[in-house]
Amino acid sequence: MAKRQPLARPLAVGDVLLGLMKPLDWESLAQRSRIRQVWEAVVPPEVLPHTRLLEVRRRDLWVEVSAPAWSQELHFLSPGILAELDRALGPGVIRNLRTRVGSRGVKELKEEQKRQSDAS
Repeated sequence: MAKRQPLARPLAVGDVLLGLMKPLDWESLAQRSRIRQVWEAVVPPEVLPHTRLLEVRRRDLWVEVSAPAWSQELHFLSPGILAELDRALGPGVIRNLRTRVGSRGVKELKEEQKRQSDAS
């Protein structure tokens, strides 16, 4: 087995990642980061722990919620959320907010409620 030639200098992590990721991957990563920033700024703090951003599919932002009531709450908040996403990403990048009920948040909420009752 031939020995590998030593590198002239160490490579920066960013240079390595640039070689591994396609340009569209970087754009997608930046977009997801902006979506998360807007999401955390716009969604009320009492709702946020019950949500998890899933994906953007066909210009729809899919969000998992811990219970149907949180889905309804997001439905009421969606005009404001979509307006902020339009300002951050450009008009029409995200057209709709879609939800699905999952289990994320329920366990964490119960643990927090237990901690609060234990502290009392």
